Amino acid sequence: MILFSERRAQALIGWGVALMLAAVTLGLRNAAADEITFTIVGPAKVSRIAVSQLKNLGGDDDGTVSGQFIHTLKRDLQLSGFFKIIDPHSYIEKAQDSGFTLGQFNFADWSSLGAEFLVKGSVTANEQQISIQAFLFDVAAQRQMAGKQYTGSNEDVSRMANRFADTILQQVTGTKGPFDSRIAMVSARGGRFKQIYTMDVDGGNLYKVTNNDTINLFPSFDRRVHRVLYTSYKSGAPGLYVYELDTRREIRIPSPGGSLIGGTMMPGGDSVVAAVEAGGATNLYLLGLDGTVLRQLTHGASINVSPAVSPDGSQLAFTSDRGGSPQVYVMSISGGAARRLTYKGNYNTNPAFSPDGTQIAYQSRSGGAFEIYRIPAGGGSPLLVTQGQHPAWSPDGRYIAFSIGRGSGLGLYLIQGQGGTVVGNLTTQEDGNATDPAWSSWLGE
Repeated sequence: MILFSERRAQALIGWGVALMLAAVTLGLRNAAADEITFTIVGPAKVSRIAVSQLKNLGGDDDGTVSGQFIHTLKRDLQLSGFFKIIDPHSYIEKAQDSGFTLGQFNFADWSSLGAEFLVKGSVTANEQQISIQAFLFDVAAQRQMAGKQYTGSNEDVSRMANRFADTILQQVTGTKGPFDSRIAMVSARGGRFKQIYTMDVDGGNLYKVTNNDTINLFPSFDRRVHRVLYTSYKSGAPGLYVYELDTRREIRIPSPGGSLIGGTMMPGGDSVVAAVEAGGATNLYLLGLDGTVLRQLTHGASINVSPAVSPDGSQLAFTSDRGGSPQVYVMSISGGAARRLTYKGNYNTNPAFSPDGTQIAYQSRSGGAFEIYRIPAGGGSPLLVTQGQHPAWSPDGRYIAFSIGRGSGLGLYLIQGQGGTVVGNLTTQEDGNATDPAWSSWLGE
C-alpha cells in the first residue's frame, strides 16, 4: 500500500494526485456521482459528405486496406463535428466500376444524395508497400479541392487516413485538422492497475507504455512526440520517468532532493518541470533528464503542483495554495514573480495552455462536481467550457479532450473549446477508467 503524509494528502485532494492515489489506497471512487448526461452534437454548420471505398488498382482484392483507410477517415470526420457521413448503402455508383479523378465519374450521382463533398481514391498494394491516392471534391462546384498520395506499409494506413482527414478540414474550414497526432491517457484497461497508454485520436493504434503493478499518472509529450513523461510509484515512492517512443527505452529522472510527485515535459524534450515535495512544501524545478537542477522556479512553504508549459517554452502555469486556496498562477520559465490568473471559485487546478499560448483551460470544483473553464493567458474573465476534468487542447486549438463520469468509471470525450459543443467520445467502457488525457503536437513536427 502506498502511504503519504496527511498534510500532503489533504493539500493534493482534488488537484489530480490524490484522486488517483485513492483508487489504490481506498478503492476506486464512485465516478457515477459526477456523471452528467449530454447530447453529442456538432457545430452549427454540418456538411454532408460521401466517402467512397477506394478503387482497387491491384493487391487489395479483399478490400482490407480500403476498409481500414475508410473506417479511420470516417471516424475522424465524425469526431470533427463538421460532417455528417452519408449512408454508403445509398450510393448509386460502385467504387470498383467508376473512376476517382475528375471526368471519370458523374457528380449527379452524388448531388442527388445531397452530398456537398465527396471523397474518392484508389489503392495499390503489394508485399513491399501500399500506395493510396485520395481526393476531395466539391460536389456543387464539380471541382477537386484536394488530392494526396501516400506510400507506406500496412502499419501506416491509419495514419494516411488521419493525415487526409486533416487535409479535408483544412480545405473545408480553413484550419488543419488535429488527427495526425496522439493522445496519452491513464487507464486500467483490462486490469487492476492504472497504466499509461497512447492512441490515435480515433482510438486506434493503442499502445501500452507502462506495465507494472502500481499507479502511473500525468503523461505529457515533448513537441516532437518522441518522449512521454509520467509519474510512477513502481519503486514504492513517486518518481518521474521518461519513455522514449522510438527506442522503447525508459529513463528514470533522479530526484534533486525530496519526492518527485509530478511534472511536465518541456517542448524540446531535453528537460522537465518537476514538482518536488520536501519538508512539507512542494516547489517546481526545471530539471535536466539526468536530474540536474537547471533552475528552481518557485520558492517558499506553499504547495505548487500541476505545471503546464506554454508551446514556445517561455511561460509556466501551475496550481498553488499560496493565497489560501488552490488557484492557477502564471510566471516566466526564466524565473521571477508569479501572477495569479484565477479569482472565480476557490478550487482551480490542472491548467493547460492552448497551442497558440493565448488561452489556458483549467478545472474548477463547484460543489461536488468539476467544471472546465478557459481564460486568456494574460488574465481576464473565465468562460465555462463544460463539466469535467483534465482538459487537454488539440494541436489545432479547436478541441479540448477531457474526462467525465460515465457509468461506473471515467471516460474521455472531445469538445469544441470555443463553443462548448461535445462532438464525441474518445474512449469506451472497454478502455476502463480513462483519465488524464495529454494531446501531442502533430506527428513529424
